Order: sequence, then structure tokens, then C-alpha cells
Amino acid sequence: MGKVVMNDLAGEALEKVDLLTEGLSVDGAEYHKVLSKKLSNDQSVERVRDIMVKSALERMDESEPDWTYVAARAYLDGLYQQASENRNYEASKKYGDFQRLVQVLTDEGIYTPALLEKYTEADLSAFEAAIVPERDHLFNYLGLYTLATRYLATDHEKNIYELPQERWMIIAMHLMQDEPAEKRQTLATEAYWALSNLYMTVATPTMNNAGKTHGQLSSCFIDTVDDSLQSIYDSNTDIARLSKNGGGIGVYMGKIRGRGSAIKGFKGMSSGVVPWIKQLNNTAVSVDQLGTRKGAIAVYLDIWHKDIEAFLDLKLNNGDERMRAHDIFTGVTLPDLFMEKVEARDDWHLFDPHEVRQVMGFSLEDFYDEEKGSGSFRERYQACVDNPDLSRRTVPAIELIKRILKSQLESGTPFMFYRDEVNRKNNNPHEGMIYCSNLCTEITQNQSATQLIGETTDDDGVIVKKYKSGDYVVCNLSSINLGRAVPADVLDRLIKIQVRMLDNVIDINTLPIRQATMTNHKYRAIGLGTFGWHHLLAKKMWPGNPKKPSTMLMSCMKPLHI
Repeated sequence: MGKVVMNDLAGEALEKVDLLTEGLSVDGAEYHKVLSKKLSNDQSVERVRDIMVKSALERMDESEPDWTYVAARAYLDGLYQQASENRNYEASKKYGDFQRLVQVLTDEGIYTPALLEKYTEADLSAFEAAIVPERDHLFNYLGLYTLATRYLATDHEKNIYELPQERWMIIAMHLMQDEPAEKRQTLATEAYWALSNLYMTVATPTMNNAGKTHGQLSSCFIDTVDDSLQSIYDSNTDIARLSKNGGGIGVYMGKIRGRGSAIKGFKGMSSGVVPWIKQLNNTAVSVDQLGTRKGAIAVYLDIWHKDIEAFLDLKLNNGDERMRAHDIFTGVTLPDLFMEKVEARDDWHLFDPHEVRQVMGFSLEDFYDEEKGSGSFRERYQACVDNPDLSRRTVPAIELIKRILKSQLESGTPFMFYRDEVNRKNNNPHEGMIYCSNLCTEITQNQSATQLIGETTDDDGVIVKKYKSGDYVVCNLSSINLGRAVPADVLDRLIKIQVRMLDNVIDINTLPIRQATMTNHKYRAIGLGTFGWHHLLAKKMWPGNPKKPSTMLMSCMKPLHI
């Protein structure tokens, strides 16, 4: 859209000051005075709107926080204006014909046809009636700006069509589309209630993709890479496909042989894990997440891996740039035994996982200590130490901790993953092993590498590859806004609909990686988290309130565990 200049635009803007400041703890008269000096009729609509927003934000400080809502209302007014022009209705109505919006964006290929297939005209009319435009005023400026610029559906020319409440409704409709027909409308309306009141938030991919033709809804994934070129390159391709649609990736590379390891019997040929990690670094940069943010990949390695020292230097700002990967995150997996060696100031031995498999007949990473102070990992680690045929590099354990801390000080990573304790708490130990976590170090599920088991060619020259699926971890996330849900006393009602939404994510997801879909259905793992704890404390912990924060926290968490 081109810039538009309107007659007496400044006057119209000044007339809105009372509405923009109504009910807020701000000086509306002063705002009017400031705008009077800055606005003129020769300015474009966009320029006038920009001045109104910036003039409000310039006055915001800790003593007058409500100016963020003035800025949000000014920005929102612009969204209403743009949507009304693009959808051909009066801006004073704020929201237009919802059914027409769904039809137009479906015809444009923006929305999935499922919305019109699963919901009747009567449903769409009911959804339009359920929309509450006043809930747009719950947003502060940053929240509204982020929603508008990253998540609201536009046409192919990036023109605004969808408005905030319509995004919430579309998400609700999408997540409830496969519910029984007699419950579908009611459940979608209930999900809209939870979303539009900002009692909860869905994960970024769900926020971005729900209701649209590309429907990946899950947040995080974890891949396990085997020690083969096939697995390494297959993994890179899979990660790129997931990142394209908004997934954050955790990658376990502890099975890959170390630098100097033998390849097909030729000694000293392997270049180790660093070159493969640099490939992932390039993938993170080149395959962004739907244009909303750079790809996010966290690579994990075991503290006993022969390449751990080079790994810990990957994100440092000095040294050989050929051995650096600044755009990925790193994580190190730590057994109890290592921490005991640190405390005792003992030595620690670094091994090549490929050589361990060849010489010892087992993979060290496949074991953990079942009890504190004893278990199968330390038994096999000691067997490796005692075997003179197994090469190793020996370093003081405390020096490795120092290198970890140095890297954390400079780059914020590596993350520290305590593998023994995690595996002791594994809900499904009979199904496998947990090697690492994800980008956020918040999920722990069984992992295994996907393996190519055969390749055939038919009479038509079609090549068919067969894979044995590994456990490709999928994380389905949503969060409760404690700062809003607890004061409103809606936790019990909220959690029921929120869990249903998360469970439905698993069934309607369209993941581009088949093994991820299989794992998602196998474990049906969901993550229902919380945020806004300090916001809640600021609201509730006034002087004289006898309720302790720990007591309040327990009352918040109890409904989540029932």
C-alpha cells in the first residue's frame, strides 16, 4: 500500500486522544499538547500513526507504565484501519465479517481448507459473535507489535487481513477441528476464551502456523546422529526441514567418532565432530524459521568424548575461526562420576566412541548410573580406563570445568545436562535411553538414531530407501500466564482446555519428518508450563499479606499435578 495523505488528519488524530488514554493512569492533556506540536496535515497516515505511538512510548517509565497501553491503542487503531481497507468494511466497526475473512484467506491459499470443511456457516457466525474486540486492549505495545508483525495472517503481498482476536479464534478452531461435531464449536469457543484473555499462550509454531496451510505446530525436536555419513547428512536435511517451519532443534552427536579416529581401518583419518557441527551452524543461519527468527540448534556432546575440548571452544570469540561455530548453542552431558572426579580433583579420561565400540564391544553413552554412587556407567567407564588397548587423553577434571565456565562466561553456553539423574527419572526406561535435551534444556525423552536399512530400485527406475525409525523427540508446548490466570481464579477451567489443545496438537500436526510423527504418537508428550511468576508476586505480595511465596507457588502448581 502507498502512503496516503488525508485532509485534517492531524485534527482527527487529536480527537482520538481521549479514547487512547481512557481509563489509564496517564496525562491525556499533556499527550494532546505534545501531539499538537508534532502533527500536521501534510503528513501521511503512516507518519501520523508513528508519531502517536512514539510520543506515547517516549513518556513511559517505571512511574508511568500505562503509556505502553496508549502506544498499543494507537498502533491498534492503525491495524483496524488497514484491515478495514483491505477487507472493505468500516474501520469504526473494528472487526469485519469473520466468515468472509476465512473464505478469502482460504481462497488465497493462506488458510487451510480444513477450516471451511470442519466448521459450518452457523459455526463461523457463532465464532464472530464470540469475538470480544475489547480484549485487544489487554496487550501492551511490545506484545501487540510482536503479534502483528510476526503472527497475524496477511495476504501474499503482506497486507494486514487478520486482527488479534481473529488470530486467537483461528488457533482455537484449528486445534479443535477433529473434535466430535457436536462439541467442536463449544470447545473452540472455550479455547478462544483462554487465549484471548491472555490466560495462556501457545508455542511459537502453533501461534504462527495454526489455521494456515503449513501446519507444523510443535516447538522443539531432538535428533540422535549415528556414526555414519548417511546419518549425519540425513540429520542435517531433517533439521533444515524442521527449522524451516519454526522448530528449535537439539542434536546429540556423542556417537560420532572423534578427531584422529580410524575410518574403514585407516588410522587417523577422521576430522571429528567439529566439521559436522559447523555444517549445522550453516544450516541454522541459512534456514530461518519462516522469516520470524534465525534457526535455533543446540548440539550436545558427552564430557568423556575425545573432542570435548575443541567442542567447548566452539563459541569463543578468539582462536582459529575454522574451529568456531558462533550461531549454534552447545550443551555438555555430565555423569555423576565426572562431578565426583571434579570434587576430588582427580583425572578424567577422554575416549573415542568409535574405538570404544570396536575394542570394548559396547557404547559408553548407552549406560547410566542406576543409583547414586553406583551403576552400569561407572562400571563400563572404569573398564575403559583399565583397558591398555584403548587410547585416551587424560586431563584433570577440574580443568574441564574451568573450560566450561570460561565458555559460559563468554557465550552463555554450554548448557549442562546431568544425564544420570535424568535417566533415573525417565518415565519410560523400558523403551530406551535419554542422551541429551533440547534447545531449551526442558524436555527429556527417549532417543535413538534413525537407520537406513535398505535401498531398492523398481522396474520404472524409482529408487526406494527404507529406514528403521528412531525415537525423534517432539515437544508440544503451551504455558499458563500466572500473572493473569491466578488473580482471575481460572486455573481449573483453564488447565482442562489447555491440555486438550496440547493433545490435539499431536493428532493434527503435519510434521515434515516421518520419524518425528511416529515418535510424537508413540509417547504423546506434552509440556504444560507456566510464566509470569514474578508478575504474580508483584500483584499479590503486598505488605501485610500473610501468604508466603512458597505457599502461593504450591497453590498454583497443585492443579497442574491433579
